[in-house]
Amino acid sequence: MATVEHDSAVPGGSGTRRYRSPLRRMQAAKTRAVVLEAATRLFAERGWVATGVRDVARAAEVSVETVYATFGSKADLLKSALEVAIVGDDAEVPLADRPVYTAIRTGRTTSDRIESGACMIATINERIYRLAVAIRQGATADATLAAVAADLEGQRRRSVADVADLIVGRHADPGQVDELWVQAHDQVYALLVDECGWSRVRYESWLIDRIEEILDRPV
Repeated sequence: MATVEHDSAVPGGSGTRRYRSPLRRMQAAKTRAVVLEAATRLFAERGWVATGVRDVARAAEVSVETVYATFGSKADLLKSALEVAIVGDDAEVPLADRPVYTAIRTGRTTSDRIESGACMIATINERIYRLAVAIRQGATADATLAAVAADLEGQRRRSVADVADLIVGRHADPGQVDELWVQAHDQVYALLVDECGWSRVRYESWLIDRIEEILDRPV
């Protein structure tokens, strides 16, 4: 049942009547999720250029107007798809507050923390690496995506540095962070999995070895 709220900020007493329907909010959330699922799949499969808003609307079985009303633009739609892919869902919970990050922080041994860090990186790369390709394609022509691409690299480097700090229990050496940032990059994941045919399990095992090697090396 819809509820009615009064805006007390409006002079004159009762204020503006605003209707809030839980059912409407649920429907909007469902529509958003369906559109994001379709967008994620199409951008990952086709890239930026070959994926249009009309294609996403058709796959999601909604109108083009609904897609624009929900996300604003094609670039904002891809940005939202990437943000969801990084953390795994549309909940407003930062990555650092999620169980995959907590597992690194609370690992009892260095090996435990390295394994948790490699698992998180592998999981994220598996979800985002094709979307990241679409982001980089679009960044050459769209200012919004150029900013998203730059922010993605900044976030990635900060996350790698944070993970390294958690693993060693101190500020990791900048040179070590440089190496880890390269090894953990989604483009490396793409080369090993798509070009070399590695499984996700093999990649994660390889990444564990690289993290151990880098962080154990004297600085």
